[in-house]
Amino acid sequence: MTAPTTDDVVRQARRALREGDFAASVRLYAQVLGRPPVGPDTEDADTLQARADYALALQGLTRHTLGEVQLQHALEGQKSLLGPDHPATLTTMARLADNVGEQRRSAQAYELARTAVNHALRALGADHPAALTARLSLGRALSLTRPYEAEPVVRAALRDIDRVLGPGHCDSWAARHLLAGILRAAGRLAEAETAAREVIAVRRRHQGAEHPDTLRAQADLALVLCAAGRTGQARALIQTVVDVSTVALGAEHPYTVRFRRDREAVAG
Repeated sequence: MTAPTTDDVVRQARRALREGDFAASVRLYAQVLGRPPVGPDTEDADTLQARADYALALQGLTRHTLGEVQLQHALEGQKSLLGPDHPATLTTMARLADNVGEQRRSAQAYELARTAVNHALRALGADHPAALTARLSLGRALSLTRPYEAEPVVRAALRDIDRVLGPGHCDSWAARHLLAGILRAAGRLAEAETAAREVIAVRRRHQGAEHPDTLRAQADLALVLCAAGRTGQARALIQTVVDVSTVALGAEHPYTVRFRRDREAVAG
């Protein structure tokens, strides 16, 4: 039997990432990218892109520091090989902003996202997919410390994502999910509930009921319901999420662990 090629392994890794099987995706990427990066000028564009995607799989397992290493290397390599204004370079910069934002380095996340947006607007135009991704990352960075400023940025990005890429694009789901969180943080719970239910519906339709992002959207809805004083509904929903996640993802999966913490928060 012929051994799988590097391209075969990368395709399998990307498929696992889309399906939310982050552990499988990490294992597959590690087969071809497991060695520490040597230098930004030693890899081709496909390998650098694979490193950027590898980072997403690592982040799905909350291994943000390792993901940051991959993104930093990919970004430097893409700047050198493709140029600072190339769509791949700017998309990786936006992903790096998201990564450091997850690590609560909000000022750095904002600067990276703002830089990506400025470069994308100048070189590509506001409707280019890389510019839309960067604009969404800017909204995500703002949401960490300035949710009232984040809302119009995210709404504008969502409007243009739906117009240019369509509501079935993954950036549209991400924007809707982010908007629901911003509304919850602002205390606009009725709007947050409506947005959260829309996110759940679209993620179920496109990703499936057991996908980690679908379960996360349900957990976020439980937190909205709890904040609104509907504790019975919130407790029932978060328990369902924990149960499904334990079976589908595993008891020690980072998402399951997070959902158990959410259950504790809902229980009061």
